[in-house]
Amino acid sequence: MIVDLEDGGAAALAGRSFDVLIAGAGPAGITIARRVAAKGATVALIEGGAIDLESRSQDLYQGHIVGRPYFDLDVARLRYYGGTSNHWGGWSRPLDRRDFEVNPLNPMSGWPIARRDLDPYGAETDSILELNEPPDAPLDVFEGAPTQFKPIFFRFSTPVRFGAKYQGEIAASTKITLALNANLVDLKFADAGHGLTAAAVRAYTDPTPLSVRARYFVIAFGGIENARFLLNANTQRQVGLGNENDLVGRYFLEHLHVPIGPMVLRKPTPNMLVYTPTRDMMARDGVLNFGLRLTPIFPPSPDSDEAKKIDPACDDPMTDLVAAEMAGSPLSCPNRAGEAMLVAEQALNPQSRVLLAEDRDPFGLRRAALKWELSDIDFRTIRTATVQLASLMAARDVGRMKVKDWLLSDDPNPALTLDDLQGGNHHMGTTRMSDDPKAGVVDRNCRVHSVPNLYIGGSSVFATAGHANPTYTIVQLALRLGDHLAGQLEAG
Repeated sequence: MIVDLEDGGAAALAGRSFDVLIAGAGPAGITIARRVAAKGATVALIEGGAIDLESRSQDLYQGHIVGRPYFDLDVARLRYYGGTSNHWGGWSRPLDRRDFEVNPLNPMSGWPIARRDLDPYGAETDSILELNEPPDAPLDVFEGAPTQFKPIFFRFSTPVRFGAKYQGEIAASTKITLALNANLVDLKFADAGHGLTAAAVRAYTDPTPLSVRARYFVIAFGGIENARFLLNANTQRQVGLGNENDLVGRYFLEHLHVPIGPMVLRKPTPNMLVYTPTRDMMARDGVLNFGLRLTPIFPPSPDSDEAKKIDPACDDPMTDLVAAEMAGSPLSCPNRAGEAMLVAEQALNPQSRVLLAEDRDPFGLRRAALKWELSDIDFRTIRTATVQLASLMAARDVGRMKVKDWLLSDDPNPALTLDDLQGGNHHMGTTRMSDDPKAGVVDRNCRVHSVPNLYIGGSSVFATAGHANPTYTIVQLALRLGDHLAGQLEAG
């Protein structure tokens, strides 16, 4: 069932007690709701936006950038039904096994779970995301992986828009009540020492909060907003929910997207090539995980005059092709040109964090302030990967790459713009997972350590970031959390 709090929908929530209340109808929230409902639970799925994007909802995501340059916070996120799946590009890959392990180069790294705990959800995640079939083997321009790099591949979704895909199913559901324009403004305890009993939910035009009761509560707003909400939820716990150890909002992680330079390949490649470091390289050179994405540039249309002139054999000397590329001139063999992009894991840094600003939104909640900070190892990873790629291309004579000047400097803190280094709108780590309450906000089951019936969905629970786009792992974790909640309901 789908109702709207701006159009009489409060009646579907008032006076009821649900098994699970989930706040946020993006990939995590929708997946958890579907999972527990399929196992017989009643679900209140509340979404602060409408079916389509509206300014009154999106404006609540305005905030402040107080660290290194970053995108405006109301541009980096979407606040309506389907969440950030509405601007997801479809890139899909699970985290590497090593991403879950302790890495001495990255203090506090290591998840309390291993990738094998998520692997059983792989096939269902593939289906949910409607992924293309994997190739038999990744493409490799080096024709035999070198000692420092190994070829990998990404899979791609159409991409799936979760709101549109599951709207009919949720509308017909007798177990899920999706409430639109339903803004979570607080969570309430019967007393501060025990579990939550109700959520305070508001429409835009009604100042009176609606109390919605449930046995279990899940916050699935996204990596920035999860932290912002928990910090604002301080009416009964002064420091906010789950923040007894000052960890909520800390360890904000992004994937570092760095265009490292144009390239010319000796042989054309039909698709993007992706390389990641070997374990030996990471240990030997003191770098974190990363993905090098070598993307060919094709003519705009196979039927264009330019395309018809392409000679796949291309006997023109490499020196002529490189000279043309460096001069910004058209290549005589345009299918040899490309761009190299590095996507790197960010090191854990407690000073990289989501804070609360002093100004407030229309519901009286303090807005988010993002302080994105990098570490020395982040720049070492970026520079080492870039130089080794360019050197290997020349040594193997598979191509040449012009490395951007700042990547060849030794400036420990270069003044960079978003054109030089940016995030991927992948907001992770702000309610990180750990078995130790002094090292994380949630436990291995995504439960907030200090609140027995409050859980967190989404990439804010990531303990480390790896380099793979997070949606695949978000869905795996959501399926796993749904199973855990269903087990709790059955046992309780």
